[in-house]
Amino acid sequence: MSLFEYLEAPPSRDLLKKALRKLAEQKEVYLTGGALRDILSGRKVKDLDLLVLGLSAEVVARELSRELSWTLVPLHEAFGVFRVACGSFAIDVSGLRPGAASLEEDLRLRDFTLNALAVSLREVLEKPPAAWSLIDPCGGFSDLSQGLIRAISEDNLREDPLRILRAYRFQAQGYGTIEGLTRKIIWKVVEELKARELLGVAPERVQSELFLILASERAGEVIVLMEDDGVLPVIFPELEEGRGIPQPDFHHLDVLGHGLETLRKLEEILNSPERYFRERGPFEGVKDSQEIRVALKLAGLFHDAGKARTFSPAGERADRITFYEHEKVGAEMFAAWAERLRWKRALIKKVQNLIRHHMRPFFLLEVWLEGRLTARAKRRLIRDCPDYPELFLLALADCLAARGPASDETHSKKLVELFWEIHQFAQEVVSKVARERLITGHDLIEIFGLKPGPIFREILAAVEEAQVEGRIRTREEALAWLKEYLKPRA
Repeated sequence: MSLFEYLEAPPSRDLLKKALRKLAEQKEVYLTGGALRDILSGRKVKDLDLLVLGLSAEVVARELSRELSWTLVPLHEAFGVFRVACGSFAIDVSGLRPGAASLEEDLRLRDFTLNALAVSLREVLEKPPAAWSLIDPCGGFSDLSQGLIRAISEDNLREDPLRILRAYRFQAQGYGTIEGLTRKIIWKVVEELKARELLGVAPERVQSELFLILASERAGEVIVLMEDDGVLPVIFPELEEGRGIPQPDFHHLDVLGHGLETLRKLEEILNSPERYFRERGPFEGVKDSQEIRVALKLAGLFHDAGKARTFSPAGERADRITFYEHEKVGAEMFAAWAERLRWKRALIKKVQNLIRHHMRPFFLLEVWLEGRLTARAKRRLIRDCPDYPELFLLALADCLAARGPASDETHSKKLVELFWEIHQFAQEVVSKVARERLITGHDLIEIFGLKPGPIFREILAAVEEAQVEGRIRTREEALAWLKEYLKPRA
């Protein structure tokens, strides 16, 4: 395969080939970094990292920008890094790093050996990857082949502590496992830097790495590894509050351990929802969206975080431990953490809603098992949690993560049965009512003489609820019902 077969949907492919060939013929340019690592791993790439010697990276980037008619973006002018981009595809152009007098020295200043590789751009364009003559001063190709994530030096991690999170991100993305000495170095550097909030790194950069970890299929194992290596308390101090907090005897772990186990179980369910729910139809949107998966996994981690601040032991008996309103407190704790790291407002609200309502499937399950689950209760769950399939994914993971002596092995199966009843109700009743509204805002104005305002939403919701419950079926019944409903408000 040639270089261009590894590029994922590059714009102006022929023009790009021409521009890169011209660059390789006229200047000393090397392909380095993540793009080279991914191509050698057989992965597609959406960007290229080029290092130029003997010339200004800015001049080279400007030439590429003109020839390709792409946008030029200065990434780090002080360090001489410039991006030439079109849509989601980009070429990053840089010179030697400060303190490096040669290409080999530049590579030795990088984070991990698998990123400390380079190859001449001319060779990249003329030969397949198997024939490239790699410049590999740190043994990176061997580590990449063996699946080892090895730090080049302790000083390199200390220089930019975000590199610590990148190690876990690379493991989460399947490049290999962090080797033993590197984990010891991480522990040492983290201990030194604990006093500096979030390792002294810009919150947006931390958030970006965490997103990539959580979006992967190995977030559970990697975040447990972060806990083992002393990184979790620095990045997730709110979760650390749950360490050692006991729970009633249907749990087998403390609050922190249960959050980590819930994440692991949630990831198993997300990877194969049909294994747990018989089919994956209601969960297709979850499987296909990184944002939804990340939100769910954050909810899994934080769903019980509020127990650390609401813990109330009642004597010696474990079954008397209480955590009143831990859902509300946990949602607030998550928001404080997420706002520090500048997560998107929409994601914060979504995760908060999942945390606030994560106990409702269990409350409804108790009522359902007693044969007392009403249409009103089902409709209100769907109203409060439009993403109720995600709520049930979280609830099932929560259930499977609790394996104490008082836990019931059949609980998870019953929870799944309840989900299908609610899903059928949503599809056959709630959706139909939404399509066939008996009363509109226009009716409230024309027939009942009301003035538009916030109360319209409350009135129309009450009509819809009565319709869902079967108390009204026709427009005439709806008008009569509404006349009675509005009498106390006259």
